[in-house]
Amino acid sequence: MSNEQRSTRAQRQAAGALAAIQAIRDKPPKERKEYKARADNFPVLVLQAGLAQAVGFMRAKAANSDKGGEAYKRYLGDLAGILGLPGGEALQQRAIGAGLPDYRRLTRDTLAAAGWLKRFGQAYLSDKEGTP
Repeated sequence: MSNEQRSTRAQRQAAGALAAIQAIRDKPPKERKEYKARADNFPVLVLQAGLAQAVGFMRAKAANSDKGGEAYKRYLGDLAGILGLPGGEALQQRAIGAGLPDYRRLTRDTLAAAGWLKRFGQAYLSDKEGTP
């Protein structure tokens, strides 16, 4: 049995989130700040509006490249990748087409993955001096 098979869902999500955050870490400060803002705000958006609406909002913002849309697109792509989906569009389609039990599970899994992105973003993308 490989390590991948023995790891929990939370461990797999944490590893995926850490890899995504580390990929952002070397980007210019503006990109890091935009991505961190998406990571900080997305879980609240899901809780307030619901998963399908939150993902739809993120995809709409991603289409607007002159207003920070790249951060929305990258965040949504990273989140979908952690969930094992090919991209934000696939996440949206899955949320829209899911029955209630599947929608609830997808929401729970998405919030867990978003939580990892938020925590690692706070740890690794902070602008404060003396932090990683």
